[in-house]
Amino acid sequence: MNEPRPPTAEEQLEFLQQLQRLLDEGSFVASYKFALLHAIADLCVLKGDDSGAELELLTSEIAERFIRLYWRQTAPFVAGDEKQILKQNTGRQAAVVRDVADHHNRYHGSLADLERSRSDWNALLRGVEQTIRRMPLWKLQTVGSERLEFLYQNLDAGGVVRLEPGVAYCFRAFYPMVTDIIEGAWSHFVQRHNRKLLGQIIDLRAFLFGAQRSSLAAFHPLLREVQKGRCFYCERDIKSRADVDHFIPWRLYSLDLGHNFVLAHQGCNSSKSDLLAAEEHLERWTLRNHACRDALGDSFDQLDILHDWPATRQVARWAYGQAYQAGRQVWVTKQHLRPLSDDWRRILANASRPAA
Repeated sequence: MNEPRPPTAEEQLEFLQQLQRLLDEGSFVASYKFALLHAIADLCVLKGDDSGAELELLTSEIAERFIRLYWRQTAPFVAGDEKQILKQNTGRQAAVVRDVADHHNRYHGSLADLERSRSDWNALLRGVEQTIRRMPLWKLQTVGSERLEFLYQNLDAGGVVRLEPGVAYCFRAFYPMVTDIIEGAWSHFVQRHNRKLLGQIIDLRAFLFGAQRSSLAAFHPLLREVQKGRCFYCERDIKSRADVDHFIPWRLYSLDLGHNFVLAHQGCNSSKSDLLAAEEHLERWTLRNHACRDALGDSFDQLDILHDWPATRQVARWAYGQAYQAGRQVWVTKQHLRPLSDDWRRILANASRPAA
């Protein structure tokens, strides 16, 4: 058996071209195919590596990503005097949207509460998984009468998808660009099927996929206490307004899990912007989250905030790995950038060890 290898530049270009064909030429009667592509990309970051090897995904894992993607979208959209859930099918409302919307209503928009109710969560997960197996999974790679089986083989049955060699690598390498394309096409689909309600609204994408500054007020008191009233980055006292910052930038991966947030001076946060923080900041972040994992988890639960430290750590490993491979610079302080060193590997490896 051949050892896995990263795809060549030509193979990576072919991947992007085939993906663009799916989005441009594929038949979309519901938004499921957009959700499926986004879910696969997410899971490549969370589960994959950069070896170029195959990657096995369970349909239950894809179903969980579906629920997370559709959760925000099933809040009623308010336009003037009208308020309704956006239509995501050419006919009646898509089944997954109906089911997720029902749970969204019953749990008052709290996905954390739904996850804690294991019977309801598992029932929803099973229902969404069955729909995925029946509808988009084995039809995604069909363009007219042609099958483009470049992502995985269409087995037409089963609960496992095995991504072809190089696919996980490409999704990881081009994740920000790929998800930007998918979300743009998805937003256009929803806009087209809700013209009467939406009119010429221009912030639909923020409604569907979230915005960088959405609902972060709950983090302020907790992070201020954890950081002893100091800015996470410069470590000086916070004497005026502070920002809750995504440590792994939202622009790279929309990670709204509790461990990803820090409190920073507005000046530090603005200067860092969408850059990855330097190794000293990464080490402080991993030490905080690793040492205080249980206490932070309890606090997040009390505040109804979703959290998953292993998943957050995996996203960090992906983000810093991609930056290192590309020779990117990281943010140290205001007006000070430097190339990322190999030390990020040691830092994140230490964060994987059991807490003392």
